[in-house]
Amino acid sequence: MIRLDIDLSYLTQNFEIGTQRLNQYGSKSIDEIMEAEAEQGNTKAAEYQQEVTNDPKELLKLFKLSNARNRYAILSQLNSSDLEYFLNFLDPSDIQMGLMFFTKEKILDLIYDLPKNKICSIVFQAFSIEQFLKMIPEKEINKFFESDKLDKNKILEFVETLPPEKLNKMVEQYMFKEEGKLQQDNNWSQEHVVKWLDQLQPEKFKKALQYFEREEKQDLILYLTKEDKNLLTEFSKNALTFPLKQLDKVDIVKNMNKLEPDDLIKMANELPDDLLAVVITQIDPMVFAELLSKNFQDILAEIGIGNV
Repeated sequence: MIRLDIDLSYLTQNFEIGTQRLNQYGSKSIDEIMEAEAEQGNTKAAEYQQEVTNDPKELLKLFKLSNARNRYAILSQLNSSDLEYFLNFLDPSDIQMGLMFFTKEKILDLIYDLPKNKICSIVFQAFSIEQFLKMIPEKEINKFFESDKLDKNKILEFVETLPPEKLNKMVEQYMFKEEGKLQQDNNWSQEHVVKWLDQLQPEKFKKALQYFEREEKQDLILYLTKEDKNLLTEFSKNALTFPLKQLDKVDIVKNMNKLEPDDLIKMANELPDDLLAVVITQIDPMVFAELLSKNFQDILAEIGIGNV
């Protein structure tokens, strides 16, 4: 039995059942009361199902579904699959705020499980690309250059803009640490360095880029992603989620508003049923009444008079 603070005056006015007689029915549901009344010759009670349970507007009035406590009392009796069904009728922003019931660690885990492009929709709403590149570990920046999707011509185009001293420093570091050689001539021209890079095997080319100073590597990534934001998905999930750890839970959730409703629903479904029911209580009362009338007549039959 689901006990609700229903509108008793509605029963009196529409079905001619006084408060004293209602009290005599004790623990019976409204459905059972109407059946008993109909058997006693109350013709109005015989029309209860047609006029109330099949009419969302009347359901809204009788069961006072505008009252959040009444909505919760019903939702708290539903199973997991039924609760999941109701989630589809919530405003995405309500589901989003429902994620606040999770711990920060759990939210980060849920984000980590998303495809990279969706993680990017959160991260790069919270941070600019410049901020992101300053925050992540340098090893993650180096991993970016291992991607096969980077345009070599664009990279060389950028390298041509760097001063010779920075280029020579990169070559010197690469030669010493990768080839075990000391660069004999530390005054290569830009043209010389670009030609040298261009002639390297692909894997050595990728490795050479990692010997630029962090500032140059960050600038190169900015140069590449300016025209192709999709390249940001070449960062690892560890890199993409790293800056989010610096935010408070409320700020993380706030920046999840570009996720698809299906993504939010999938996340919310990991809440315990009692908390999920609290989230769904935010549903529009009229929509709730329509869904109950159309698909949950069995639930309506269990509603009785009481306080929630």
